[in-house]
Order: sequence, then C-alpha cells, then structure tokens
Amino acid sequence: MLKTILSPNHIGADFSVEVMNEIIDLDRYPIHELKSKSGKVLLETCHNSLDSSAASSLHGFLRPDAIERAQLAMTELLPKSYRFPNVPRKTFPFPDPNSANSLLANEVRDMKHDNSNNQILNYQIPNNSELRAIFLWPPFVDFIRQVRRVETLFPSQCPHLALTSKIAFEGDTDGWHYDPNDGVVTLLLQQSETGGEFEYAPNIRSDSDENYSGLKRLFDNPEKEARRVVQYAGTLVFFNGRNSMHRVRPVGPTVKPRIVAIFSYDSRSSQLFGESYVRMIHGLQQGVAT
Repeated sequence: MLKTILSPNHIGADFSVEVMNEIIDLDRYPIHELKSKSGKVLLETCHNSLDSSAASSLHGFLRPDAIERAQLAMTELLPKSYRFPNVPRKTFPFPDPNSANSLLANEVRDMKHDNSNNQILNYQIPNNSELRAIFLWPPFVDFIRQVRRVETLFPSQCPHLALTSKIAFEGDTDGWHYDPNDGVVTLLLQQSETGGEFEYAPNIRSDSDENYSGLKRLFDNPEKEARRVVQYAGTLVFFNGRNSMHRVRPVGPTVKPRIVAIFSYDSRSSQLFGESYVRMIHGLQQGVAT
C-alpha cells in the first residue's frame, strides 16, 4: 500500500527539502542546491541539451513511490476530466502573407492533424496534490527559471491551465503543432504499452523561414524525419516548441493510458490563458473515453 506523505492542508511552497526529497530524487537532481558543483553540472547539462536539440530530459526525476501515487491520483480524477474529441486542426492558425503564391506553402498550411485526449484542469487538482507541490515549490520554480535563462518566472495564475494533466487512450494523439512560446515543462507519469511517443523536428523553422519543404517531408515521412524524446514514467522534460514542430504519436493498443502533467510558468506574476480557450473547454461535455 502506498504511503501518503502530504496532509490535506499542505501547500507546495511550504514543503521542506526532506519532504520534497520523498517526491523528487534530489540526490540525483539537486535542484535545491544549484550553486553546488553537482547543481552547476545539472544546469549545464540542461542548457547544452536545449541548445543542441531543443529538448532536455531528466529520467527518474520522480521517486518510484511518487510516480505510483501520481498515477493513482490522476486515475481517480479521470471521471471529472474534460474529453477533447478528435477534431483535426491546422498547424498554422494565422495567415502567412509570404505563402500567397506558393502551392507548396498552401498545401502544407491546409493540412489538418488529428487531436484528441482527456484533460484534467488546474482547479480539479487538489491543493495537497504532490504535482501541485512540485509546481509551486520555490526551488523547482527557480530551477526552471535558471534552465530557461530568464530574469523572472512565476507559476501561472490561470485557474484552468496553470497545472494540468493530459490522459491519452488508444487512438488519442496530440497532433503536429508549434507552441506559442518556448518553455514547456512536462512530467510523464505513465506510458502507454504501445504508441504515444513524443516526436519533433528541432528548430525546423526560423523567424525568417517557415521551411514548408522541410515540413512537407516531416509530415509525409515522420519515421525518417522526426526525432523522438526518450521518456519513461517519472521523466521531466524541457522543450523549446516555438520553432520545433512536434506531436504525440497516436496511442496504440494499451491497457494503461498515457498520462502526462504539464506545468505552465510565465515572466508575469498574474498570467492567465486566453478566454477563447477557456470558453471552448467549458463547452465540452465531461466524460472519459470508452
């Protein structure tokens, strides 16, 4: 039987190093001691990986018992989750004036990609959740800030999307897309038996070149053109997705769904996500995949 290390009244920012070390493997990843020799090596490793390949993975970031507790917690919340049915979406929601006279550009821009999953929203996750403890713990926030090499960083204040979890069943996928900004932080909690791999094309576009020919090759032959981020349950991943096209491959036959936690931070202390997305969420019926 799994032990519970958090009381109902705990808030992540109040946790001691001793308590957090039962959740995060601080012996392996000393995020609370970044000025130490091992802490500096950890930061340098993350920086080098992000600079060279737009992604950095920390395997075994969570303790094994903490992984099991997180899996159980998200599974118990699943009946309250929001189901995003498969509505294929375009990769490019905004127009590109430079593509007006290009058949290739228009072909790529008109492609639609499947997208479906269940999502547990921030307000549905209890305050004493160990995921919230990680999300709010000041040494973790400062670690994210230093990995991102920014002056200020705050947990998002969005009641819907600050801290979320996506759960993908057989056939679910997070289709090809770019992120609106760099700085995604995810924590894989459970792998599916087949499929569900995270794959991407690092820095496939630049601010001056959308590289439609490269995208066409990627979409037509991802087995050859895409990289995959190796992840196991308990892996923390940093990813620069603003110029790196990426997706989660469709989940194959599986008993266990793919479960990932998503942490959102911002340079602004009062950041909220757009109202249109929130209205869309509330327009969905609650329920799980069958």
